[in-house]
Amino acid sequence: MYRIRELREELNISQRALAARIGASHKAVNFWETGKVEPSAKFVCALADVFECTCDYLLGREDDTGAVNVLRELTETEKEWLSLLSKLTKRQSEEAISYVSYLSTKI
Repeated sequence: MYRIRELREELNISQRALAARIGASHKAVNFWETGKVEPSAKFVCALADVFECTCDYLLGREDDTGAVNVLRELTETEKEWLSLLSKLTKRQSEEAISYVSYLSTKI
């Protein structure tokens, strides 16, 4: 059993937003979540990277997400976000996260 819907909802992102992050269509994500189609190995790995879990956890083969650290270079935009966030107070940071979460639902 795939845990795609559960993990996507934990991140509070839409099927469209998830699809955009991994280079798939939102219909594909819907089909995976409903069990109509199984994702290819390429997409299982991409989903595991997004959800920061092991492929085995995603596939329901184990119950521990595992300690996964996705190592990649940050984009310039990500670096800018981190720089800006580091200058905020805790309260401002919480507000920023809340606002960005809200924006991500608009996708």
